[in-house]
Amino acid sequence: MRVLRTPAFLIHASRDGLSPEQRADAASAALRRAAEEGGSAEVKVETQGDTALIVVGNRPVLELGPEDALAAGDPSAHAYAVRIAPQLRDALRKERSRSATLITLLSFALVVFSGLLALFLIRRAGSLADATRTWIAQHPERVPAIRLRSIEVIRPASLRAALNIGVGASKALAQIGVAYGWVLITLSLFEPTRIYAEQLTGFVFGPLYALLVRLVGALPLLIVAVIVGIALVVLVRFVGLFFDSVGRGETEVEWLPADLAAPTSLLVRAGIVLSFFIVAAPLVTGDDQGTLARVGIVAVIALGLSVTPLLASVAVGVAVVYGRRFRVDDFAEIGGRAGRVRAITLLETRLEDERGHEIRVPHLLGLTHPVRVLGPARPVTVVLNLATSTIGQSDVRELLLEAAGTLGQDARIDLLAFDADGARYGVSIVSSAPHAETELRAVLAEVLTITGVPLGRPAIATAVAEALASRDPRVPRDPSTGRDPRPQAS
Repeated sequence: MRVLRTPAFLIHASRDGLSPEQRADAASAALRRAAEEGGSAEVKVETQGDTALIVVGNRPVLELGPEDALAAGDPSAHAYAVRIAPQLRDALRKERSRSATLITLLSFALVVFSGLLALFLIRRAGSLADATRTWIAQHPERVPAIRLRSIEVIRPASLRAALNIGVGASKALAQIGVAYGWVLITLSLFEPTRIYAEQLTGFVFGPLYALLVRLVGALPLLIVAVIVGIALVVLVRFVGLFFDSVGRGETEVEWLPADLAAPTSLLVRAGIVLSFFIVAAPLVTGDDQGTLARVGIVAVIALGLSVTPLLASVAVGVAVVYGRRFRVDDFAEIGGRAGRVRAITLLETRLEDERGHEIRVPHLLGLTHPVRVLGPARPVTVVLNLATSTIGQSDVRELLLEAAGTLGQDARIDLLAFDADGARYGVSIVSSAPHAETELRAVLAEVLTITGVPLGRPAIATAVAEALASRDPRVPRDPSTGRDPRPQAS
């Protein structure tokens, strides 16, 4: 008789009309079933009169009679059963060890195979995600906008960005799921680690199951919240489109000029969102202390604490924008920065200097520095130092005034200083040209060149030149005066 592939003992006698081979086959089949059931089945001997029954666990395997004991040379069936029980027990142990070894080898092979499969799936998920992103980047026109009738709720660019984020998140979730499945399979294949697989499953799926139960319980509220959220998005989008239309001049509103449409749109949309979280959320959820209401309060407090300078600038910007202190295309000087006003937002005033560069001046700077509003045209002044000439100073002033008057309005000339070497004049005009100062210098230089009026040298420039020359060891100096004794050019 065999236990699967392991020989146990021999049966020599026939019994109850069964040959020794038939009895051995029946006993082997019973032992096979006992071995396949696993566990720690014990081999026992039960005596019933002059017969003995060999039991493995709770399964009867073989009944021995006096003829079996006589054939084996034992005094009784019980003695014969007691003698062969250890042999049967040893055969079962060997067979179970062989089966356990085979199962372990198969488990390791399955771990390796599943690991290769998991690696392939992880790489496949990454390649699919990259291919999807590449397709979106190469075919942006294939991603349409989401519209609600004539209102464009989500723009194509925003939808493409959302799709890219969703593809990235799906890639990460798929790869994590494949890795988690491989770890779970690996732990489940081995008896010592099977308990950790159960713990891992409970650790991961327990919270998910609890969350699913709560979501199912709150499903009606979630549906209402989704509808209200969609309505909020549509409303915010509609308000933005309306004020954009006002800003472009396509829609005329008596109470709102076109240049105030952009800041008004920002304020209205921000107010709608905050009002939703603070006022509408409790009405939807039916709980004044609900999560959405708390989120709104926390959002307001967080904004107030984290962006205090920004909110202060917005507060000043509201006064500047709606107070109409200056307008676009006016010239202004704010905090030492001068230029033409190109835009006025809630945060800053954007100036354009003479070189066309943009200067962004925060509104908070106007609280600590004076603001000079020059209007559509600005005063431009050029300082000239004229040497003594044959032409009288009154004639020179008339020439300068006539030349300056060709470039702007309110031309005037002021005598700033004079000495033995000449006079210092300031020529001013009011002009809206962006390069008025450069053009005024060019015109004055051309007039002085044509009339032959010589330019003078500022007194401060002469003093600086003498101070620099006194420090140069290469320049000879008079010991009595400390000056250069060489003749100076006039």
